[in-house]
Amino acid sequence: TAPAAPGPRPASWARSVAASPGLPNLHRVNASLYRSAQPSRAGLVLLELRPSLAIGDAPINTVVSLRVFNDDPSLVATPSNLRLEEISFKTWHPEDEDVVKFLRIATTPALLPVLVHCRHGSDRTGTMVAVYRVVVEGWTKAEAMDEMINGGFGFHPLWQNLLRYIDALDVDALRAEVEAQGPWQ
Repeated sequence: TAPAAPGPRPASWARSVAASPGLPNLHRVNASLYRSAQPSRAGLVLLELRPSLAIGDAPINTVVSLRVFNDDPSLVATPSNLRLEEISFKTWHPEDEDVVKFLRIATTPALLPVLVHCRHGSDRTGTMVAVYRVVVEGWTKAEAMDEMINGGFGFHPLWQNLLRYIDALDVDALRAEVEAQGPWQ
């Protein structure tokens, strides 16, 4: 699927958020979903203080790490105001099971808003956000991949398999599986 021609940034694309140096590559997808690179301890401490990252948005409730080797639990105080969820999402081998888990978390009202991240906040995070855009928000696959590639999040062209994965998604089957499994507990 070819991306759209370059031009002005669409208003519907995720917007950069200047919150803290501890939250690199931070963007607001919508009031319920944010994306970033790996937060530092300072970034997670900031989120624990429960600030709103954008005017009118609720504070982040859940942080989802897509990293295979995740550092988040060691960076957060115990007990914490943040709920941490881990999905060992492999860039080289995306799996529907991981996508369903993410969609269940990202659509469970009690867990919102959610911040999803991987190491750079570009490829794995971009894939999950693109799938969310298609399955939850009704975007076309081409629109979601255009944002993923051209949105300024740092997509690495090496990972063409992620674009092929999105392009081959059975959207109706994913929606049905998320609905059948229900909210994340």
